[in-house]
Amino acid sequence: MLSELRQRKYNYAVESPSFLMQFNHQLSTVHPAVEKWFRTMDTKNEGKISSKELQQAFEIFQGKHFSDAACKFVVRLFDLDKNGGLDIKEFETLYHYIKQWLVAFNTYDRDESGFLDENELECALKHMNINFSPEFVKFLITKNSPKARKISLDQYIITCIQIQRFTDEFKLRDKNFTGNVTVKYEDFLEMIMRCL
Repeated sequence: MLSELRQRKYNYAVESPSFLMQFNHQLSTVHPAVEKWFRTMDTKNEGKISSKELQQAFEIFQGKHFSDAACKFVVRLFDLDKNGGLDIKEFETLYHYIKQWLVAFNTYDRDESGFLDENELECALKHMNINFSPEFVKFLITKNSPKARKISLDQYIITCIQIQRFTDEFKLRDKNFTGNVTVKYEDFLEMIMRCL
């Protein structure tokens, strides 16, 4: 019953652990495929991947351009020790999410344009058990691309990260799973700043 209540209030599948819990989960070994990809990207052999190296890797392995801003945002978010790059564990966490997001994006980019329109975005989000109203999906599209009304892969990944982070911050404050919270102004600002 509690599980159903959570799912209705947050429009997210509750079977999957929260982003922050997965984010902080440390495995003792790294998957060989992840390690191989990491070593290929770590061109300076520093034991960490910069946003520039991540950007180059996306272009090589995905054939898609990711903006400087998107790569810097992703590295800043997943760089838990704040050393300016992703070590292999931080990269493994990112790799896990990127795989899920790519599957959803590529499945619903039916015309293979490299963009999702409103209907495709709604389907991609539902594929990941994220159920938003059509009005909110329209907002997500226009926020990212007011004129074209499409969302690129890098914008989609940033949007997924932001949705998950904001949802987790909201859940921390909604102890009774009512779908409503009352927050002080500073708490609201803290919640926003943690997610950016």
